[in-house]
This record gives sequence, structure tokens and C-alpha cells, in this order.
Amino acid sequence: MERGGVQSLDRAFDLLELLCKSPNGMTIHRLSETTGLHKSTVHRLLNAMADRGYVQRDTESAVYRAGMRICELGDYVLDNLDVVARARDAMERLSRHTGETVHLVMRQGNEIVYIHKVESIHGGVRMVSRIGARRPLYCTGVGKAILASQSDQEALECWNSSTRIAYTPHTITKEAAFLHELNEIRRLGYALDNEENELDVRCVATAIPDWRGQCQYALSISAPLSRMTDERIMNMVPDLMQARQEIAVNLGAR
Repeated sequence: MERGGVQSLDRAFDLLELLCKSPNGMTIHRLSETTGLHKSTVHRLLNAMADRGYVQRDTESAVYRAGMRICELGDYVLDNLDVVARARDAMERLSRHTGETVHLVMRQGNEIVYIHKVESIHGGVRMVSRIGARRPLYCTGVGKAILASQSDQEALECWNSSTRIAYTPHTITKEAAFLHELNEIRRLGYALDNEENELDVRCVATAIPDWRGQCQYALSISAPLSRMTDERIMNMVPDLMQARQEIAVNLGAR
């Protein structure tokens, strides 16, 4: 496609994104001021998108809004969104780089569900995790990472509606300690599971934002305590964050 065509596409997408983010719509004049495009250019692009249902015009106010075609296509994308397929390559690279087990989980209510797992190259280490297994949010690294992406009030709603069990002597069961942990996760950008869910297993985890900016998924690296020293975890964090970023982009995060 020639540069002129690409430029027109860029401009059309700029207009469409503005309209999608404007609940009250925008006039041609306002769109022209915001984008710096000439009114005739804005008018031409809006008409082309209106013909295909991507924008609609209020005849009385001359205000343009995003059209329902956007919602229709969005439903198709969500219906066909295979999170595991979009995360698999990044997870496999992360496991190769670290040599350890990598988990992908999704939130369901007050629990996380393991939806994909790449085994450690070392093998022979048994963990409670398996595809389809469920664990509480409050006592797992991945669960705490997801909760830390929310406000304290939202996290406490989960905390208070969970049956808090001390799965190990290290499981956090006090509200004050739980809130302190969430603040540390927000400060660091990642969560730790220090034998809270399973003895002799330590994890480092991070939540993954999606196209809505919400975190319903999380990624972790897990290994026996003997291999997960503080120093090694710090060395793993950049690889973990890179994998998180790649998966987030694949899920439409910005």
C-alpha cells in the first residue's frame, strides 16, 4: 500500500480511537482541533467509516460516536481469544531461560485456576499445580499478584469471603499482614510465594493486564526452595516481566 493509503489508515484509526473513548461523542470541529487534521479530511474519513458502521452521526447535534460495528467485532475477538495460545511462546522461552517451571493462571471468583504449565528442565519435582487445579487467591503468588492490581477494598472483599486456611506454617492468615503484602507487591511490581501454598516451593509471580486494563491472569516461575534464593529471584524478574509484557500485548493491553 502506498504511503498515502497508510497515512489515511493511521488518521482513521486515530479518529476511531478518540470516538471510542468519548462517551458523549465529538463533532467534526472538535475532532479536527484534537487531531490537527483539516475538517474536510475528518469529514471524509468519518463518512467512509460511517458507511461501514464503525461510526454513527446524530443528525440533530452533528455529533459522531463509535458505531455498534465495533462492539460486534469485539465480540468476535473475545469469542476467539485463546489465552493459552497467545501465552505459550513467551512461557516456553521463560522456562528455557530460567530452567524452571512456569505457570499461567486465570482468576475465577476467589480462586485461581491453572490453565497452562511448562515443566522445569530439571524434572522430578512434584508440585500441587496441575492444569485445572484450583487454589485460593490469598495464599498463592499468582493470586496475590492479581489482588494487588486492585484496590485494598476490592482485595479485602475477596479476603473476607474466603475460607482462610493455613496450608503451611508460612501462609498469611492475618488481615494486616495480607494488606502489607499487597503494598509490597505494588511497590516491587511482582509477588512472592514463600512456601505459603506448598512447603519447599517458592514462586515469583506477576499479574497480566488485558485489553481492559484488568488483571484476570497471572504468570509465575516456581522452583524448590533450594534453587530460589533471593539473588536468583532478582535475576529472574527481568525475564518474568518481559514475558508478562509480551503476553499482555498479545491480550490487547496498552
